[in-house]
Amino acid sequence: MKTSLAYEFKRIFLPLCIFTAIAAVLFAVNALTSDFIGTYHVFDEATEQYFPITGPTNTLVYIPALILCALCFIVPAMQFSYRMKRRGTDLWYALPIKRRNLVLVRLIGGLALILIPYTISYWLGFLIIACKDNLFELVWYVPLFFASLPVALCLFGINAFCFTRANTVGDGIIFMIMLSLALTMPVLFLNNHYYKYTPSLIRNATNFFPFSAVIWIFLDFNSLLLGRSAVSDTGSLIFSCVLCAAEGAAAYFGLIFTADKHKAENAGQISDSLFGYKTLIPWFVFFSVLTMSTPASLLFGSAAFSLINLVVILIGGLIGYFIYRRSFRIKKCDLISLGISFLAGIAFMLLNQYAILPLLD
Repeated sequence: MKTSLAYEFKRIFLPLCIFTAIAAVLFAVNALTSDFIGTYHVFDEATEQYFPITGPTNTLVYIPALILCALCFIVPAMQFSYRMKRRGTDLWYALPIKRRNLVLVRLIGGLALILIPYTISYWLGFLIIACKDNLFELVWYVPLFFASLPVALCLFGINAFCFTRANTVGDGIIFMIMLSLALTMPVLFLNNHYYKYTPSLIRNATNFFPFSAVIWIFLDFNSLLLGRSAVSDTGSLIFSCVLCAAEGAAAYFGLIFTADKHKAENAGQISDSLFGYKTLIPWFVFFSVLTMSTPASLLFGSAAFSLINLVVILIGGLIGYFIYRRSFRIKKCDLISLGISFLAGIAFMLLNQYAILPLLD
């Protein structure tokens, strides 16, 4: 294991230097060229007018947030692409190391590729900001950094699990995107039809997006740095962080638990995981029908628009299966799955409109 870790750090040394340089230059240049004291307008309730005030502005916390999110998306694809090519799997699986240990080594290397560039760029940017004229509550940069580390750990695990469900790099990237959006689909349906019956936490579909924890954390600390109270919804902050932590723990468990079961011959083949196309395409088709169409729009003035939506959803599902099979010749079971999910969406739409909603009203 020690030998494997030593080799891993030698292997990632060059990309580590490149990522660190890019992240550091990006934050440093913006910090050097930005003004941190500016004039903005505040609304006075007594006079019902806006008046100008000079104060702190532009904390640049969005830059480390973007760096962190980008690294958590790019690094999993880099670290686990060896599983996507037959030559790579034959090489790595021939080494005297268990596949589970190999995954652990790649996870450790991946975390280094994320945390080292992020840490160096973060504190370099902080030092530049601290040396320039500003009116920030600079002490809040310290807890912001440490609050962002657990989120980075979870995001990397989630994306690594999603990416490794595929057998090719392209499928892995698609899986990371689609699985990140999967939980937002039922929420969009609830917002369209049950908005007044759902709690405020569920109404915000972005709370179910893994990266939302990063957004809420940086938004809150941005306000604290400006000397104001936290502006975000505390419930949404807690909910998104808890959900991200739960998904991260499940992702790490699934990634390590299934490591020994991965077969070298799967590399480059059709990605038929349950966390992939065969589940995601019907899922997105079903909820897209529920979200984008209603019986009222089909029967009245916007019927043409709603029918176009249904056709677009159906075509989108077909394109999904073309990508899944890498051919225009898709299997009969794929057509059956697409048809069932599409018709089930229409059936549930009618049931919801004429049975469930009237009962609630």
